[in-house]
Amino acid sequence: MRSKLTILAMMFIALVSCNTGSETSVSFHVEDTQLYPEAVLMTKDSIYKQALTSNNSTTFTLPEKFEPAYGAMFFGQKHVLLYIEPGKSFDLSVKMEGEKAIPTFSGDGAKKNQYLNNTDFSFTPDYKLNETEFAASLDKQLEKFEKNLAAQGFDNYFNNLEKKRLKYTVFSNLLEYRSAHLYAIENFEYQYPDAYFNKLAEVFTEDEDMLGMSVYQEYMKKMVSYITINNMPEFDDFLYIKEQLNYVCQHFKNLVVAEFMVDYIISEYITREGIGKLEELAPIYKAKVNTPKKITAFNELCDKWHKIAPGQPSPSFTYKDINGKEVHLSDFVGKYVYIDNWATWCGPCRREQPMLKKLEERFAGKNICFVSVSCDQDKSAWEKVVKEEKLEGIQLYAGAFDPFMDAYMITAIPHFILIDREGKVINAKMSRPSDPETVKFLDALEGL
Repeated sequence: MRSKLTILAMMFIALVSCNTGSETSVSFHVEDTQLYPEAVLMTKDSIYKQALTSNNSTTFTLPEKFEPAYGAMFFGQKHVLLYIEPGKSFDLSVKMEGEKAIPTFSGDGAKKNQYLNNTDFSFTPDYKLNETEFAASLDKQLEKFEKNLAAQGFDNYFNNLEKKRLKYTVFSNLLEYRSAHLYAIENFEYQYPDAYFNKLAEVFTEDEDMLGMSVYQEYMKKMVSYITINNMPEFDDFLYIKEQLNYVCQHFKNLVVAEFMVDYIISEYITREGIGKLEELAPIYKAKVNTPKKITAFNELCDKWHKIAPGQPSPSFTYKDINGKEVHLSDFVGKYVYIDNWATWCGPCRREQPMLKKLEERFAGKNICFVSVSCDQDKSAWEKVVKEEKLEGIQLYAGAFDPFMDAYMITAIPHFILIDREGKVINAKMSRPSDPETVKFLDALEGL
């Protein structure tokens, strides 16, 4: 009896020990005077967020079973490339020297991560070379990187994955060649031969296992974009979107990779331009995208645009003006409101300001208010510009992360919005002050 109990106890201890050993942890620490609120660990399948302690540290514990893959640790505006394997825990310590992040690793999973972050993958391409010579120079560079990889003694699984990453890292320069070559040869009228675009397509391989890798995603997106533009006699934004979708539907055979691209192309366009063309794009989206998470995110995106469609009540705001007085959007009920979202560091925003001033002068005494909302992170920079340049109109400060801007899905500035006398949306993407159509549109407003 004792013998059986002893055996069962030993089996239990062994089982517990195995379960404990199969856990994979990633410990993270930042050596910096700056405190970071959180760290984000991105793996192939998941995103983990954790608050950092007062000494900028935390530990992520991952599920017992997952596929070895690349990942990244994000903190502040920085990130570190990672390779994460089941059962191979490691510690990541980042020392900040100015803006430079210097990572060091220890633990079972350290060696491959040290290789990824300490190997010098930089080189200086010669953009003066013609297309054939340039592609050959990239092949030689890739061969050097692959020889270095082979000398590390890593397992075949990692080597095969890393060869793919190296290929797209090196050949991303073939994408840069499209603009850099013009500067190098000082000939901006140069027309690229079909061989260049054929080479872009030749380098690319549909590989769903690579979709978690940003360098692969960027190569694929730009390749489709460049080939599409090359085949268009003249550029039109919506035609460009349709032609990209046509290219993907005709040339991509891997359903998962095709789904990724269709979701990206349509979602990016809707984010930027709204749902005006949704009726035409929706059938393509429904035919190609089947992943529930993607569909949910896309529907949520469209719902956000529906909420700021013409005639919908505008999202509200409460900001402080240059004198510290609170100003609410509801304060302007009874008047049209032309809103300029801008920042002091934004060159295009600053170039619109003289034209905005002319609009203010033209419509002075009319039933319309001109409101400028700053998204500067540095409030003092905004205050300095407003006071020293004596900016007119209603000057308000929102800061960098603002619910009003998020509700209007403002991803680029300057961004203009026009709201009616009842606080309802007229145009969530109103034309700029420099556009002649703006004056015509405002002149035609009822009861101005």
